[in-house]
Amino acid sequence: MCRLAGLGIGLAVLLCAAADAGASWRGNAGLQIRGIISDNLRLSADAEEPGGIIQVRPYVSSSRSGTRVQARFNYGPSALWYPGNDDLNRVLHTLGARASMELIERYFFLDLGANANQALVDPRVNSGFNAVGNVEAFTQRLSFTVRPRIVLPVLAGRFASLRITPGLGFNFTEDSADRGGGLRTGTSDTRAEILSGPMFTKIPWSVIWRRQLFDTDTRAGTGTLATRVGYVFSPKYRLNLLLGYDEGTNAFRGRNGESRGLRWETTFRWTPSRRAGFSFGVGERYFGNTYRFRGQYRHKRWVFHSDYDVSIESATTELEQQEVVPVRDLFGNPIEDPFNRGDVLTTSVTTATLVDDTFLRDRFTLLSEYAKGRNRGSLRWYVTRRQYDEADLDTFDNQVRLSYSRTLSARLSASAIINFWSHSEDNDAGFDYVQDAVDLVLNYRLGPRSSLGARIGRLNRDSEASDRDFSENRASLDFNIAF
Repeated sequence: MCRLAGLGIGLAVLLCAAADAGASWRGNAGLQIRGIISDNLRLSADAEEPGGIIQVRPYVSSSRSGTRVQARFNYGPSALWYPGNDDLNRVLHTLGARASMELIERYFFLDLGANANQALVDPRVNSGFNAVGNVEAFTQRLSFTVRPRIVLPVLAGRFASLRITPGLGFNFTEDSADRGGGLRTGTSDTRAEILSGPMFTKIPWSVIWRRQLFDTDTRAGTGTLATRVGYVFSPKYRLNLLLGYDEGTNAFRGRNGESRGLRWETTFRWTPSRRAGFSFGVGERYFGNTYRFRGQYRHKRWVFHSDYDVSIESATTELEQQEVVPVRDLFGNPIEDPFNRGDVLTTSVTTATLVDDTFLRDRFTLLSEYAKGRNRGSLRWYVTRRQYDEADLDTFDNQVRLSYSRTLSARLSASAIINFWSHSEDNDAGFDYVQDAVDLVLNYRLGPRSSLGARIGRLNRDSEASDRDFSENRASLDFNIAF
């Protein structure tokens, strides 16, 4: 995996550097050294083994924002040393790189991306909320995406614009649990859209063709041809109607075994103010009824974003959607040191386990954050149902993350983090469990560029299978310095 990671890092550096050779870049770099003590290092149910971990993580973060170039690069390798358990020693890579460039003004654009992070192999492997505590439960994942965009205006764009986006990608995973070497999958997402121009302000319309391949070797994927027509009642109210046709190849099939058919959807959008917006949709596709919701509200002290959607996905497409390195908070403010937040290497357990199959995904998301004075709190709530096409692994996950932090003095701050995960499987050999974790953190700023942190926490899993239960108590001390 080191060669793959090196290739990804090199490509990410090149794509961001090529974005604008003469551009002004802003960023930072630093180093984190952390010592961890655990009373159940491998998260075992019956053979608890105490041990320690030493983690050394240098990181670099850079960004460039301009009228024709938007780019960011964040990379942090994490070297893990387990004294007395050398078989667990490894280097984990976390990478998030994006570049969006306007190469020919108004006509030709290029979007590039590279991600690397840890992905869950299988919840049956005793897994916590991150890959540091039990690396055997996770796999290293790396992906690249290349998306050129061609825009051709009709009547100077006043009538319509033709947009063509041939998207190419590739996913690598290296199975750290030695379960077959991971997967190497090519993907593509090609779109052609005709979007109405300002001549149709009252009745905007579009024609959309999309062909998405989850695996370019097997040609497994879905295709859509649809027309969307809207009616703008006022700046606050808008109605959209979509009519089209879906066709799947080696992808998720409906209850009657069909993988193609007509589709329709109607969506109502309400925008009461510039700070708030809501949309509600209902429709039908070959696999059944579909529902859609999106809402957002922003205040100077409180912000929330929520959505619900039904879609056909695979493990590769869901991993591509993951935000590996968060660079902005929910208020839209930039995070100066994205690797210094303490949870960057925590995998998003909302992603699918690595099963070579497509699935129907229903997902509800609620993200909220509150900030006032020295207090700050956040909520992240995910409810995800996956119905697999062939694999007997229909799953339901309810996942919540609550955090609260308070600035105690000019140098000292404290925070509490609660994680909750309920997992169930709808099959004869289903594996159900409830998992929770609580962490208490203190952070002391030693100087303008350095800090010292301490964390204590407890992780617990209760499963219907008693041999899958486990608990862990963990304490850590870390030192951070920015260069």
